[in-house]
Amino acid sequence: MDFSKLRTETLRLLFAATYAANLILAAINFNPGGKNIKYLEALASIIVMVCSLFMISITLQKPSSFMIWLETSDKDIAFTWMGRLVADTMIILFVASFGLAGHIMAIVTLVFFLVTLGIAKHRPDIFRDLFRANDNDPSLGESYNIEP
Repeated sequence: MDFSKLRTETLRLLFAATYAANLILAAINFNPGGKNIKYLEALASIIVMVCSLFMISITLQKPSSFMIWLETSDKDIAFTWMGRLVADTMIILFVASFGLAGHIMAIVTLVFFLVTLGIAKHRPDIFRDLFRANDNDPSLGESYNIEP
């Protein structure tokens, strides 16, 4: 039995579930019980929803036409470590403003972000399998020196 494919699919499912939970939380925060929503709350919700949809799409590698468009245009930063860093940071910062549930999801997203950091640093082959980075992209261990 090939456990590497099972490991990759399990990690992909966990990452997608985290982004889906952030998307649902942002949608709930966008209209919290019909009360008057301030424009900054709406803006934070929209940013989280867009980033989460984008990251779900990259994580699940669907739809294929969108993935092909990202790979053939000059937007392949979406598949690199820096693309994930920017998107996850924006999601964490904005989702933390959604109350107690937002704080919990910010911590969960941060944990998965740190898992991504560990994968990118120590197992760049798994990182490339998970997020379809190009073969010529440097891994985190090659392009960034995090060691003290």
